[in-house]
Amino acid sequence: METILDYLDIRAKEIKDSLTHFMLNHSSIEPRKPYDEIWCMGPEGDRYYSDLDTVGMKMQSYLSECYGQFYSMLHSLLKDQPEDVLSKISKTKEVITRTIDHKLTFCDNTKHALHLALVALEEQIALLKEIHEEESRR
Repeated sequence: METILDYLDIRAKEIKDSLTHFMLNHSSIEPRKPYDEIWCMGPEGDRYYSDLDTVGMKMQSYLSECYGQFYSMLHSLLKDQPEDVLSKISKTKEVITRTIDHKLTFCDNTKHALHLALVALEEQIALLKEIHEEESRR
């Protein structure tokens, strides 16, 4: 019998695979040009993602929906956890959604942005497993 943890593990792998394909094949980060008259810099970053092609936009929409469903389940399982756990989950969500949505970034290239998003997704699953193991021991 498949548990919710097993299901989320499978979904996380699907998201990782799709995100990897999306970031490596349909995404790029614009280099900063020293001759640009205006640079936009904020706390979220100073580099822009290039515009997506049609396939890239469809993949982005698919990933946004898949991760949204994944996060809804994850969040409902962790809603009664201490504030530090919820804060960590929120921060990892921000990394992943900003990558999927192609918001401003400090990353130099898509491989770096992908790496940060995959690490954040792994942290979410590891945190869920850790909490599940602690509750199983009780």
